[in-house]
Amino acid sequence: MVPAKAVDCAVHWSYHYVTQICIDPGHGMSNRIAGVFDPGAMAEGVREADVTLAFALAIKHFAPEFGVEVFLTRHSNVSPTPLGERTKLAVRAGCECFISLHCNAGPSSARGVETFYRDELEYARRIHRAVARTIPTEDRGVKHESASPRHRLAVLDFPGPACLVELGFVSNPADRLLLLERATRIGVARAILGELKLG
Repeated sequence: MVPAKAVDCAVHWSYHYVTQICIDPGHGMSNRIAGVFDPGAMAEGVREADVTLAFALAIKHFAPEFGVEVFLTRHSNVSPTPLGERTKLAVRAGCECFISLHCNAGPSSARGVETFYRDELEYARRIHRAVARTIPTEDRGVKHESASPRHRLAVLDFPGPACLVELGFVSNPADRLLLLERATRIGVARAILGELKLG
């Protein structure tokens, strides 16, 4: 059963004031295989799972200032969070909207922020804009999930506005430095929360 709040947010996003959102730090323990830690993309000792968790914790930390309650699918790298359970956890927690945080990897020259969506394009555009204007890297745009390497993204099964944000490329030296900076995490956290508060 779809929570009433999730349905309301999906239908009325353009003017709905969000009070509870799920932030999903990509990868981590038991993501794909039970009991196995999934680090995600890696480069020069930097792991995607660590970066996404740091950004998620920053968003949760600043959320009270914006009157937004944040539910995290995982709070550490040891809490088991199977990929197929993440949207279910958000639904059970009564979340209205969903953001999954990830990092890219590729040729060292590739860099930038990009966002994937399934149904809620306007929601994805707004979240993407908040992130892209904060991280000084290339803007790779907002894309339908069919343009992603996997073509269908499990985290977008959430029954309400949902998007997956690739914060940057850990394989690119400039992006990697930005992703590790505390100022970047704070800036992204405030930008996302500010966008949600505008509703």
